[in-house]
Amino acid sequence: MILDWFKVKGRSLSGVSFSLHRITGMVLLIYLVLHLTFLTSLRYGKDVYESLIEKTVQPATLPLDMLLVLATFYHAFNGMRVILHEFGLAVELRKALIYVTYALTIIFWIYASYVMYKFVVG
Repeated sequence: MILDWFKVKGRSLSGVSFSLHRITGMVLLIYLVLHLTFLTSLRYGKDVYESLIEKTVQPATLPLDMLLVLATFYHAFNGMRVILHEFGLAVELRKALIYVTYALTIIFWIYASYVMYKFVVG
């Protein structure tokens, strides 16, 4: 069932995009739960929270942050594409919009990764 989402063979580009949309949605949901759990550390004081921030904002966690940003951009751009199609707009451009979704995701992800790298590594 869930493993079928990872199968690319025999799928159309639209099917692959749908599977990626589901996977990135699950990743973002898991991140949201972890993020909210992380924020509850504020109950234990500012020192606890700041020590957690110090542990997470460092070069070792940067690749995970970059993957999270990649999932976020893909989910957002693909979601906009799906909304357009649901409203019956640009249906004839379905395949082109998928390519635009991938291109925008990569462009925005590269720029955001560069900014994060400069912020964390300096």
